[in-house]
Amino acid sequence: MENTTPPPGQSNQGIARSGPDLLVLAYIFYLVSIIVGVTAIVGLVISYMQRGESAGTWRESHCTWLIRTFWIGLLFMVVGAVTSWIGIGFLIWLAAFIWYIVRLVKGWMAFSKQQPVANPESWLFG
Repeated sequence: MENTTPPPGQSNQGIARSGPDLLVLAYIFYLVSIIVGVTAIVGLVISYMQRGESAGTWRESHCTWLIRTFWIGLLFMVVGAVTSWIGIGFLIWLAAFIWYIVRLVKGWMAFSKQQPVANPESWLFG
């Protein structure tokens, strides 16, 4: 018989049966968006859907982290596009790319350990 008891300090409350798999998919969609940009939108939708179901659990911080990663990343891309005509936009895009990768890796590492993101509402790296 499988043990479904959560680790101390965590609860099963609000976790859908398919929840963990969906957040894994959200991280994967975000990662794939580096090559196929639109997949991040699918990851964003998954994150918004899972946030309500994950309320009060360690997983909620990952939903917030992914949602903020999308919107802040989009802001960086727009600022880069607007400033690309003066040459600085390309540097902004490079910085945004590195920022995006670091956030995904940091979030995934915490997720794989079933731990919350330290500061999911931060603009940088938590």
